[in-house]
Amino acid sequence: MRRRNLGRDGILTETDPRRGMNAENTGDDRGRPTRRDLLAGIGGTSAALLAGCSTTIGTDPASTLRIGTLRPPITLDPITADSIGSEQAIERVFEGLYAYGEGTDIVPAIADGEPTTEDDGREVIVELDDSARFQNGRGVRAEDIVYSFETPLEEDAPTAWRVSPFESIAAEDERTVRFTLEELYPGLDHALTHPIVPKQEREDDREAFATDPIGAGPFEAASFSAEKKATLHRWDDYWGETEPEIERLTLASVEFPITQLTSLRTNRNDVIGPVSPLIVDHVSDVANASVKRREGYTSFYYGFNLNEGPTTDHRVRKAISYCIDLETAVSEFVEPMGQRQYSPLPPQVADDWDLPVDEWTDLANEKNVERAKNLFREADEASGQLRILTSMDPKHKEFGEALAGGLRDADHGALVISKPETEFVDRYVSGSERDYAVFVGEISGTPDPDTHLYPTFHENMTGVTNGTFYREDAVMDRLESARRTDDRDQRRQLYEAAITRLLEDRVCLPICSFENSFAVDAGVQNFRVHPIARVNPRLVGENRVVTVGDGS
Repeated sequence: MRRRNLGRDGILTETDPRRGMNAENTGDDRGRPTRRDLLAGIGGTSAALLAGCSTTIGTDPASTLRIGTLRPPITLDPITADSIGSEQAIERVFEGLYAYGEGTDIVPAIADGEPTTEDDGREVIVELDDSARFQNGRGVRAEDIVYSFETPLEEDAPTAWRVSPFESIAAEDERTVRFTLEELYPGLDHALTHPIVPKQEREDDREAFATDPIGAGPFEAASFSAEKKATLHRWDDYWGETEPEIERLTLASVEFPITQLTSLRTNRNDVIGPVSPLIVDHVSDVANASVKRREGYTSFYYGFNLNEGPTTDHRVRKAISYCIDLETAVSEFVEPMGQRQYSPLPPQVADDWDLPVDEWTDLANEKNVERAKNLFREADEASGQLRILTSMDPKHKEFGEALAGGLRDADHGALVISKPETEFVDRYVSGSERDYAVFVGEISGTPDPDTHLYPTFHENMTGVTNGTFYREDAVMDRLESARRTDDRDQRRQLYEAAITRLLEDRVCLPICSFENSFAVDAGVQNFRVHPIARVNPRLVGENRVVTVGDGS
């Protein structure tokens, strides 16, 4: 597995165990602004934004859509993408063999119709649409499909888990691809939405491709700055059936929810997302906009480092679980835009699979400071500092600080380390105790449990998308077996046993699920939210095209 040499620059928030408080704030809620405080500041902030940014607004607003996001892209390369923000930009530039419809069904994109199968479903044949083209004018060839599905494994990429069940992928001719499976793969439909990249063009310069890619989608990359902004222009020679009306799409980083709201009010942005619980009730009060939301498949969790350091001890992990009241944390930081969950699966996935959520709920601890102190003492871990790693996402940081506060209550030191996304995605899978004892993780999947569990916990993804370094053979075997059968009841039993063991071993602490949400200016028409996070913002859908007009 890959190892990384990382720098040590970033934002550190230290906890002084002697004082029992954060070294950079008062240790109570007096330093935390209320919603009223934040909203009261919008007027002054609005004036500053209008004064400093008015000349940067598009000259032709009817053809321009600007989205202020808390999740900016860090790469435009589908092979190496490992964040929702990156995937959301990539979805505009690239096409898969298949794409999601209005729900979680798939429809042909580069593929010419439905796949055909042989050998009881173990051979899958896909014909390519003759009109499919990349943005340099070259036709999409079968060798590009083979390359797109083989390369993630060859490069040990974050997307490898999606394509690993294929035993082989072969080009039968220029327009025909054959996928061979060892066993039936229940996640086949979702795997076939994997974006297709042009083989030669990416191989010519992989580094340049990550910022100036060539795809087969309706938008071309015009400019890109990692973690800051991606500007995409409509590809006027797009070969697909429906062209977008939007001529220019900008995905711009906004650091704080209140800044998002202000940008919506001042028309700096047409859309903002995701919508923070901090501002959701105030969108219509301060802007001519409305909130559009949909239950999705994204969740948050605390992951423990089982490779090095104090959290390799089960007693320490259990002690940490007694340090935080997650019911209260979710109530304060998440509701009404999400809900508490008690397993690595979003509630609707667990319910749909008839999994024992009530039993898993009973495994969750209530906060018990004395119990935590006793466990820390038993493990000889009553002093020192536990490193909590988060990204710069405000929600991640809130969860990090909430856990640090609970550790302080138990007389244990804590160090919250918040890193830019480009560093975070490397550090949380390093396995080094210098980087983290605990990290705040995020899973974005589909209705299939495999998309939540395999990349997050299976040992094959250790150091790539799995930062826990958990290696229990029984759990690994169950996760692997569950993706090798289409017997739903058998899969359910395998997932039930695997998840129960993950929770009992305190490999992670599930926190919550989070809805997909955007606040949309009234001038933006036909904007709908998709349940799969990476599909958003969807600018062309079945029988609808997003437009920007006069919302007054």
